[in-house]
Amino acid sequence: MAMNQWPSLSDLIDDEEQADGLPSTVVPFDPATASATDLLLHGLQIARLGELDVAAELFAKAIVKEPDSADAYEALATVLLPLGKLEFAARAKGKAISLGYNSASSWEMLGDIFVKLGQFEGAVEAFTSAIELDPSAPSLQSKLQNTVARRAGGLRVAASVAASPAVETAVRADADLFEADFLSTDLIPPAWRRVSLVTITPDGNPHTAGFDDLALGFESGLRSLGVEVERKTNALQTSGINLLLGAHLIDTPELADRVPMNTVIINLEQVAGFDVRSRPIYLNLLSRLAVWDYSVRNIDALRRLTGNPYVRHVSVGYAPELTRALPPSEQPVDVLFYGSLNARRQAVLVALGAAGLNVKHLFNVYGEARDRAIADAKVVLNMHFYQDSIHEIVRTSYLLANRKAVVSECGPHTEIDDDIKSAMLAVPYDDLVSSCVSLVRDEPRRRALERRAFEVFAKRDQAKILRETIAATVLPNAH
Repeated sequence: MAMNQWPSLSDLIDDEEQADGLPSTVVPFDPATASATDLLLHGLQIARLGELDVAAELFAKAIVKEPDSADAYEALATVLLPLGKLEFAARAKGKAISLGYNSASSWEMLGDIFVKLGQFEGAVEAFTSAIELDPSAPSLQSKLQNTVARRAGGLRVAASVAASPAVETAVRADADLFEADFLSTDLIPPAWRRVSLVTITPDGNPHTAGFDDLALGFESGLRSLGVEVERKTNALQTSGINLLLGAHLIDTPELADRVPMNTVIINLEQVAGFDVRSRPIYLNLLSRLAVWDYSVRNIDALRRLTGNPYVRHVSVGYAPELTRALPPSEQPVDVLFYGSLNARRQAVLVALGAAGLNVKHLFNVYGEARDRAIADAKVVLNMHFYQDSIHEIVRTSYLLANRKAVVSECGPHTEIDDDIKSAMLAVPYDDLVSSCVSLVRDEPRRRALERRAFEVFAKRDQAKILRETIAATVLPNAH
């Protein structure tokens, strides 16, 4: 469909006509498996038959599957207007404009909706934008002048009308009808309304506690989207969705075969360094199930290695529950590093000690004990273990959420998001020691870095990230 050429409701395909090869009658189809384009085209046919509520729901589902579809938003606005759902129509129209329907007629339509809602400030802005695109349109000038006059003479009345109980009741009714505020793409597919966050925890393995921070952020984000969430250990469910952490710890083919298809593996391992190719049980799971991964480099490697088209990117973001009340401390430790050691990591810690710094290393320490150690440290150090050079965002996100000054290894080939890089002192391996020394000895700079760490990371809304990732996720059994 060409941008800015959406028809009005009266222009939609007639019952007895055909356009673009579409049949003149509505054929059965499954909305759960249909593509965004199919949902959009089917919704058009439904709308022309007069079932506007049904068409609106189909357009909303198309938006969930393709959140940047200007056509779907424009179609939604088109059917919401005759339904009298003006608040939603205004938001859908505004979104369509932002995605490309930036024409004088679009802005004029948005202005007309705002006038009907009594929101004259928005109407003035809309009509002004329309005139900028088409200065010769006499009707726009007249509408703008009338709206300016009404705004000047009744700002208080307009505000009262916009917030009146009748409008609020209508909005609530819309939300009930469509089951969510779908115009902001918050609608969660039915299967995702109940999620089990499952951690594989073999007997005697304490290290799965390292997943707790990410699981907490995901749980918070999902709950804020209205999802029912349960945290489970070694217990996968056959209904809803399983988000599975630690799948690489499943150690027998029999157990792996029992993982149901409604499971999404959250892969936190670095594909090359972890040598996924040599782990056939895990490789099989990554090949047959949907996968979320935080690394673009990992995703490319996984798709080439497994041929799995159901691998999607998920960013690690901020949830308020991640920010803890760390115990007060005079910070007697200069540099804290926690994690397993290899030669390259050990060499840096030895060099830091030789430079006169008080260095603390932790391994297999989680929960309150780890938090006390973080509070005691002036600087927390992050270093690569593998040569993959993928930034360890799952580790550093908790530190940023708790206002810690982080010195992180970042070489020319390190995969790291620009915002995260700006939230810490990111330097090449050879500069780790000197950077730690200088930051430990410069308290004003360190405090400024602590503030920036939180300010930057807090802008990453984990709920929004999860909403978008869910919309982009397709399960293998959906076909």
